[in-house]
Amino acid sequence: MEKGLEISFQARAGTHETEVVEALASIVGNRFRESLDIDWRVFHVTLGNERFYKVLFEGRKVGRLHPHIEKEIRESFDTLSRDNYAELMRLYKKEKRKAEFETKRITQLKEEFDLWEDRFWEYF
Repeated sequence: MEKGLEISFQARAGTHETEVVEALASIVGNRFRESLDIDWRVFHVTLGNERFYKVLFEGRKVGRLHPHIEKEIRESFDTLSRDNYAELMRLYKKEKRKAEFETKRITQLKEEFDLWEDRFWEYF
C-alpha cells in the first residue's frame, strides 16, 4: 500500500475481542482524524486457518513519504493496546460521548494465499 498505513495483529481470544479492536481503532482514528485528515477501516481477516485483524488508516499525510506520522500512529496504537480491558473501555466510553467521535464497524474479509505474489513474476 503506497498511501496509507496498515496495522495487522492478532487479538487475544476472548469474549471481548471485537470490543477491544473497535475501541483501539476508533480511539486512534479519532485522535488523528482532525490533525491528519485521515479515515480508517477495520477488518477481521480469515486467511486459511488463521484469523487476524487489520486496521487501515488512509489520508494524504499517511504513507511512505511521511514516516514520522506513521511512527506516531503506530506508537499510539501500540500504547493503547497495552492497557488492560477495563482502562481501555473506560477511555473508549469517555471518548465516545463526544459529539464528533466516529466509530467504525468491523468488516469480515476472507483472503486467499496468492502464490503468484513472488516479485520474480513482475518482470514478465
